Amino acid sequence: MQVRKYEASTIKEAVDMVKRDLGPDAIILSTKESVRNLGAKAGKTVMITAAVAEQEYQMKKLVEENINAREREKLMTRPVREQREFINHVFTNLRGNIEEKRRKIESRNYASIMDDDFVEEAPAPVLKKATVPNSRKVALPTAAPAPSAVAKKRVQSAVQEAFRSSEKFIEKPKAAPKSAVVEAAKPSVFDPSRIDDLKNEIKRLQSMLKGVDVPPAHVQQAYAGSRYGISATMSPMFSRLVGEGFDEKTVAELLKNAENQLKENSKKKSLVEAWVAKWIYNGTEVVKDNFAGKYHFFVGPHGVGKTSTLVKMASHLVIKEKKRIAIITTDTNKVGATEQLKIYSQILNVPFAVWRKGEDVNRYLSQLEHVDYILFDTEGRSLANMEEIESLKQVIPSTLGNSRVHLVLSALLKDEELYSVARRFKAMNYNDVIFTNVDQLRRHGMLVNFQQHVRAPYFAFSMGSMIPEDFEWASKERVLDLIFKISKSKVEGEKND
Repeated sequence: MQVRKYEASTIKEAVDMVKRDLGPDAIILSTKESVRNLGAKAGKTVMITAAVAEQEYQMKKLVEENINAREREKLMTRPVREQREFINHVFTNLRGNIEEKRRKIESRNYASIMDDDFVEEAPAPVLKKATVPNSRKVALPTAAPAPSAVAKKRVQSAVQEAFRSSEKFIEKPKAAPKSAVVEAAKPSVFDPSRIDDLKNEIKRLQSMLKGVDVPPAHVQQAYAGSRYGISATMSPMFSRLVGEGFDEKTVAELLKNAENQLKENSKKKSLVEAWVAKWIYNGTEVVKDNFAGKYHFFVGPHGVGKTSTLVKMASHLVIKEKKRIAIITTDTNKVGATEQLKIYSQILNVPFAVWRKGEDVNRYLSQLEHVDYILFDTEGRSLANMEEIESLKQVIPSTLGNSRVHLVLSALLKDEELYSVARRFKAMNYNDVIFTNVDQLRRHGMLVNFQQHVRAPYFAFSMGSMIPEDFEWASKERVLDLIFKISKSKVEGEKND
């Protein structure tokens, strides 16, 4: 699937760009109006996000490559229905030509059928060089013509004649006189030992069949998703989404709604794919303003990558966004955590401080009024009891305004474990979620499953170990990219965003 954004002055211009680039089968996922203030270019702009199935997109590209520029311009001016008909027509012809070129035609002769009557006791033929007895010489044609009705009739009659002639060589048993008794038959006709062998073979096969469980008819006809009541038409999409890690019940309900709304169009794979993509796009929640709040607290369980994520975000703000930041750590128990952050702070040339339990945080904040953002690293907690919850709450003062709390989770955790951690950390009133190790994940349906159970927007994704390249703000387009495998690499995915 191709998902792209288009920006124009009016909706009509943006839609024309979509139609020109993605073709008549493109689906509009969202539209957004904004005001641009760039001097002479100031004014309203329209941002459209559109998607199209990969098959439909490649079909359009192939057709455009095989028509001239004048025909391409003429195609763009036609209505959507005529564009679709034109593309399908040209593509069908192109595919036929390609298949015709690939098909190898070999010239072969039809078998020569002898017209001569078969002689029962013909003399032994004398073989001569380049001759065949009792047959005619047949010239090799360059191409074999299609057999006519007369030729077919000749073949049939020749075959029948061959069967009749062959019967002459079969020694027919003489008919016994009517007065003959059954016992007079030759005993060699019936072999008792052979009959016993057949009986033993039948018994062996019967014993084998006893151990075979034949499933009932309704099980034999089952398909993926049938137990949830979805149709066979939606079964391939059901298998695809479940294979991507989606919850089965969620997928079943989703595809039932898609079939009800699409009706006859539910048989078209591209439309079903676009419908599912739009549902994911509209249902994904992301933080709209990543730069809101001056104080950012990173909380989460042990070993999910809070410190490394903080460093990536700090590097991103300093190097790419040109912001002034400071780093404060409250984790004095983890071995090497303080030294690690201190080294990174020196590399970025930003202020660094260690805030120990019992100290007044305002003593540090009063010296950092000139910075744009202050990032707080906290100790990993499981929040299994009230003592841990109260201890972590002291690290995040309720009186400190203009702050954001980010729950950091590893995408490699199982779904149920993610839901459990998110419920426990609700006591910290976190604002959003950051997922780490997203690059190591192979089934990205969990990004949708998580927001079905935990209503929290995504703030950012950590896509690897590179700093700051592997840190990116969360976006709906990125979620679609990960699920439908649109981009082949992280770099391409960032360009699509």
